[in-house]
This record gives sequence, structure tokens and C-alpha cells, in this order.
Amino acid sequence: MAEKRNVWGLPLLFLLIAVSLLHLFICPFTKVEESFNLQAVHDILYHRLNFDKYDHHEFPGVVPRTFLGPVFLSLICSPVVFMSSLLDAPKFYTQLTVRASLGLCVVGALWHMQREVRRQFGSTVAGLFCLMCASQFHLMFYSTRTLPNVFALPLVLVAFTSWIAQKHGRFISLSALAIIVFRSELCIFLGLMLLISLLSKRLGLMQLLYYAVPAGILSLALTVANDSFFWRKLLWPEGQVLWYNTVLNKSSNWGISFFISPFLWYFYSAVPRALGCTLLFVPLGLLDRRMRLLLLPTVGFILIYSLLPHKEMRFIIYTFPVLSLVAARGSSFILCNYQKSWMYKLGSVFVVGQLMTNAAYTSICLYVSHHNYPGGRGMQELHRLLPDTADVFVHIDTYAAETGVSRFLEQNTNWRYDKREDLSLTNPQVKLYSHLLMEANVTKIKLLQDTHQPLAFIEGYSSIAFNLFHLPPVTVRLERKTVLMERRTATG
Repeated sequence: MAEKRNVWGLPLLFLLIAVSLLHLFICPFTKVEESFNLQAVHDILYHRLNFDKYDHHEFPGVVPRTFLGPVFLSLICSPVVFMSSLLDAPKFYTQLTVRASLGLCVVGALWHMQREVRRQFGSTVAGLFCLMCASQFHLMFYSTRTLPNVFALPLVLVAFTSWIAQKHGRFISLSALAIIVFRSELCIFLGLMLLISLLSKRLGLMQLLYYAVPAGILSLALTVANDSFFWRKLLWPEGQVLWYNTVLNKSSNWGISFFISPFLWYFYSAVPRALGCTLLFVPLGLLDRRMRLLLLPTVGFILIYSLLPHKEMRFIIYTFPVLSLVAARGSSFILCNYQKSWMYKLGSVFVVGQLMTNAAYTSICLYVSHHNYPGGRGMQELHRLLPDTADVFVHIDTYAAETGVSRFLEQNTNWRYDKREDLSLTNPQVKLYSHLLMEANVTKIKLLQDTHQPLAFIEGYSSIAFNLFHLPPVTVRLERKTVLMERRTATG
């Protein structure tokens, strides 16, 4: 009987892996928020002990970040990098390998959670949980993104799984590591779970101290030792981030423009977009009293975190699998009663329909996102258009660097790549660059008309249009976003 229940186990695992990798291959480039961790992995893999060449010395960011995540990814990717170097493969494949490794960590944590869900709530809930996670765009899209939130996500999922399994030692240890090393605001989410365990007397105060004190000390010692070495000063990165974002409330000063979001933005915008139609089944899941307990720290975390004016969907990504679990339990009520009446049969159609609707929504978002990295595509176009033997000195402006350019795209060791941010287009030094990868701004292009000329324009996402009388009914409009400028010759 157990074998029959687990017959869809491996196919569901492969589905999660395939969907995560599909998002990666369709959107292989990265944005500015991911740059620190990605560049750090590049430097560890390629510069190794030559610390003076590390990118964070020149571009430290607003606040320092931990190197523990990049060190971990570098370790598990190093065999592949070694093989690719023997085959003289482009470094861009290493970027894909690094991001795929992170995605597999997230999928592994989701699968670990699914196994405990299967044990406690049955195979139907576990199967629906996997299908719902796979159908959601944002969870799968972010699963391979080198963001601090995503580095913390596997730890949070395993910690949550340990919490519902009442394995308090593992829950407290993983919580300490996630909070102290990666994302300090997780003390709200995981702390609410801990509070529930204390109030329900499943965990005693002395038992808490027995696990928490050594776990906290070891986690703090690990990050301080590791990051003080890389940053060349005594440092606890996440402590500094906590002070900057929460106490000083300067989380919007990250080099790109953000808007202050309304208090309930997470509830009426972020969560509905993240879960899609899955959200409709969350209330039904609350018929199971156990689900109310799981939802309590989730809603509490979102509510408390809403006090900060700067809001982004990735800040609450840890709650999406929990909400999906509650929705899966609600959907299972309908599917398990399929034979009882026509209403349950109709409800089953809605359960399947929400998965298909989510998949359609995901396809549209993925297609749009594919055209949202004109900087990365511009770098690839530069290497495609010019021979390897050309003498190239290229400057990459801020816009291009924020929309897909990374050190992994610097494929030619004989070329020179420069990302300096203080270069003025009216500065005579601009003549030193053979090529410029920059924002396709008409005014900026005119400023360079005496020294450089457009070599290629790269289009990117502009807007989206719907037309029910057209196939496909969704059209993505593109416009010129970046331009490759080439230095004029003496005769030109």
C-alpha cells in the first residue's frame, strides 16, 4: 500500500527540478540585487587566493554581505568548474552551474518538506503541495537567484519541517544559522514558531537554552571568522545589515529607486501574485485545525514585517511554501471527496484548473522576464560580433551592469572590462574605450557621436498587451534598451 502511495514520488521531484532549471535557462542572467553573491562566487572560483582582485573591494555595496553562501556554492561547484576549465568552456556555463546548484538546494529543501507533509497529512496533500509549488512563477524563478533570501530559504524550509516534526534541536540550530548568518529578520518568522512551541509546552525553557546558546555562538563565530577574513576587518555582516535596514530604516538606499509601499501591500499585491489561484484554496485548508497553527507564524511574520515601508516580494519568499501547504490541504478535501457529489466533482475541476491557470501565468511572466536583461544580452552580443583577437577595452555603464552583466560574462582574458561608475561621457578619457555597453539613451548617444558610433542595439521588455482575438492573446512589446557603441576609426 505504501508503494502505491509513493508511486508519484520521483516524477514530482523531477518536475520540481525541471521547472526550476527551465526558469534558469530561459532567464540565465542576473540583476543587481544578486550581484554581490554571484561576483563573490566568481572570485572564489577563479581568483582563489588572489584576494586583491576580488570584486567587493572595488564595489562593496551599501552594506557588507556574508561570504559563507558563496563559499558553500563554490565548494559544491568546484569539480564542475575544474572540468569546464580543462575543456576550455566559457565561464558563462559556470554561472549556470552555480545558479543550478542553488536551485537544487531549494528543491531539495522543498522535497524534504514534502516528505514530512506526506507523513503527517497524506500523499494527496504532498502531491498537491509539489504541483502547486511547481506551478508558481516567483518561487521557481527565485530558486536559482543568488540573493541572501534564497541562500536562507533552504535553511528556513528544513527548519520549518523540523518544527512541524517537533525536532526542536535541529529547528533551533538551523534557525540560528539562518538568522545570524543570512537574514536577521527571520527572527520574526522562526521566533513566532519558537514562541508557539514554548506556549504549548512542547519545548521547555531549559531545553531551548540547551540548543540555542551553542547554536548561536557557533553561528556567530562562523560568520565573524569567515567574513572578517574576506572583508579584512572585524565584521558581523548580518548584524550591520540589521542595523542599517531596521534601526536606521535605510533599506531603500540600495543604488536603485524604490517606492514606499502601503502597509498591506504584501497581502493585497505580493502574496496574490506569488501564489496565483492557489491562494483561493488557503481558506479551505483552515478547516484542518493543524493548518491554523502553521498559518499563525506565517501571517504574523508578514504582518510585522509590513511595518517597514520598503517592501519586496523576495523578503517574504519563505512564506510561500507554507501557504501552498495550507492550500494543498484545502484542495485535498475536495479531491478526496470526489465520488460523493457533483459539487465535489466540480470543485475537483477547479483544483486542476488553478494549476493550469498558474502554469499559464508563469509562462507569460517567464516570457516577459526573458526580455528583461538587456545588459547581459549586450555582453553576449559583444563577444559574438567581435573576433577573439580584437583589441577590446569595453566600458560597462551602471544600467548594463544592473541588467545582466556579471564577471562570468567576461569570456576573453585578453580583453579589458571596466565598470567604473564615475565616467562622464564628456570626459576625454572616454576615447580610450574601444567599445561602450550603455543604456540606449538618445541624449547619451548624441554626446558620443564624435568618438563612437552604434554597433548594435539590444531590445528589452517595454510593455505587455492583451488581445483575445489574436493568437497568442498576449503580446510583449520590446524597445531598444542598451546599445553597443564602437570607437570611430580615423577615417570614420
